[in-house]
Amino acid sequence: MQPAYTEFQARDGRWITLRALKRGDIQPALRFANSLAREKKTNHDLGIISLDKKVTEKDERKFLNRIIAGRKTGDEISLGAFDGVRMVGHCHVARRNQRDVRHTGVYGITILDGYRRIGIGARLTESVLEQASKMGVWLVELEVMGINEAAIGLYEKMGFRMAGVIPNKILRRGRSIDIVVMYADLRNR
Repeated sequence: MQPAYTEFQARDGRWITLRALKRGDIQPALRFANSLAREKKTNHDLGIISLDKKVTEKDERKFLNRIIAGRKTGDEISLGAFDGVRMVGHCHVARRNQRDVRHTGVYGITILDGYRRIGIGARLTESVLEQASKMGVWLVELEVMGINEAAIGLYEKMGFRMAGVIPNKILRRGRSIDIVVMYADLRNR
């Protein structure tokens, strides 16, 4: 299932394009991932658990190939947000593989510093959840750091509900951080 190409004006006036990633996006995707990896070193509250080191082109190519293959099989919906040719955001829902939970998916989103809180996250989330529903995923789960109140607020606006808290799941630089587990039932949208 191929999500539609969408263009919108962010709250700060920039024009942002949302679209499916393609193999030719390797360089923008690599720069995006490595920007986040660099930010994680200085922003200790950044809600990314992965990206502990610089991403190689080989690793990013594997990532792109996986999400493109998942899109073709109906197991993943993935959208990139672009400011011109610069990738500034990514959002996805990956369907669970086991038969009993094929109606569920795991949500994730990342947005570059300087592009947060201008409407990109809401647009990405709305588009990805709509596409997930069309591919038969109606229960979507996510985990978010308990200190990320802005993200929790966005998820609640998008219809997610809190399922619980996992205390001390993250240990970052000697600090324990709780994880909030949330879910959205897309049948009720």
